Amino acid sequence: MENKILSDLNKHEKFLTYRNIPLIGTSKYELTHTSQSGIVFSPVFNFLKQFKLLIRYKLYKPPIGNKGKILFLVYTNSHINTSAPIIKKMKEKALVVKRDGFTNNVAEKLKQNNIGYNDIESYLTKGSLKNIRKAKESFKAKYKALLKTGEFDRRKLKYLFLIYFPEMIRYIEIVNNILSVEKPKLLAVMNEITTLGNIAVHIAKQKGIKTLCIQHGAIGNDPGSFVPVSADKVAVWGNSSKEILMKEGTTEERIVITGAPQFDNLKSINYNLTDEIINEIYLDKSKKYVLLTSQNLPNMKETVRHLCRALKSIPNVQLVIKTHPAEYSTKKYKNIMKEFGIKGVVTKKYLYPLMKECSVMITISSTTGLEALIMGKPLITINLSGKPDVMPYAESGAAIGIYKPENIMPALKSILEDQAVRKKLAKKAKMFIYEQCYKLDGKASERIVNLIKEMTKNN
Repeated sequence: MENKILSDLNKHEKFLTYRNIPLIGTSKYELTHTSQSGIVFSPVFNFLKQFKLLIRYKLYKPPIGNKGKILFLVYTNSHINTSAPIIKKMKEKALVVKRDGFTNNVAEKLKQNNIGYNDIESYLTKGSLKNIRKAKESFKAKYKALLKTGEFDRRKLKYLFLIYFPEMIRYIEIVNNILSVEKPKLLAVMNEITTLGNIAVHIAKQKGIKTLCIQHGAIGNDPGSFVPVSADKVAVWGNSSKEILMKEGTTEERIVITGAPQFDNLKSINYNLTDEIINEIYLDKSKKYVLLTSQNLPNMKETVRHLCRALKSIPNVQLVIKTHPAEYSTKKYKNIMKEFGIKGVVTKKYLYPLMKECSVMITISSTTGLEALIMGKPLITINLSGKPDVMPYAESGAAIGIYKPENIMPALKSILEDQAVRKKLAKKAKMFIYEQCYKLDGKASERIVNLIKEMTKNN
């Protein structure tokens, strides 16, 4: 979504405020920094999504008696990767509330980690549903009035006023109910810049509930994915994140360096690429492979096209694409491979086993690049946007940075064929990892548990 339509809508700020929460400001990052695929505009898709939400509302009912617990709000797989080690240490003192969208990915991930949860939809009430219906009617009337002005793109305006903003109202109502019913000692979110996390922190602060934001992904040269921070405390991975947040206005006393809890066991766990996985995804065991972790970014398909073109010139090396959890379909990448005559693999699963055995790891700016470095893998970043790198992988010397399509093939060959190149990258990676992640001593989650105890000791 373009910034212009949002800035133009700011003229209607009074209308676009609900329970003292500004709808444009709260959702700006999500609307401008992520790619809205055509499917989200589809009436059929949104009807099915609402039907699934209705089923969750009917099926899940929260238990009573959770007062005084630490409430973890999770709504992506990366949130679970971050919070699971902390929750397991806190045991019965933690309450997990999850949100799923069209799929049940978050629920499945929690079950894999043996973590119980309440569904966010179970906190809806008849009063909330009545408020949501009223808001929908108001948005519909406002949509029709704005459409007559001729200022706005019809399709995008319809998406915002008939789908996106009503969904925000739904979550404002739900989060208000959650915090009123559960009365937690502290609310923990993994990111407060995304819409739901932002809403949750706003309402918790209105109710006088302590708030903690736990860094769930790498913070790079574009800190817009993590700032501004309004939570009482923010637990960050390393000194690099701390310096970036301070530069962007977060006061030093609110920042605590803890390390990254999701990396506590990354080196020690044995992620085997089993024959069962190989057969399931149709990986050719006789060839080396490069692993690309995709991101939900506008130029992702272009990046994949140029990578496929480069790999056609490198024999006996196959491409494996592990899709981002926010991407619903693998079809677009399979079609690009077919277009270039590339026999590769596109999968939604098995990130760490595939990362462990790959010859080269490739990403644009994903945190998976940092994980690859921790696992000792050579890294290439491809940035064809013409803008500065979001993550300083290449700037630090820990990765080879590619900014023109014609440089992809030489970079791949240099890593695959030259041991000196790999050694140089590994040396730089070691320094980069410490700056980003502090100590990889397996105690980051323990440090966050201690921080929570300190924040709630007088409650």
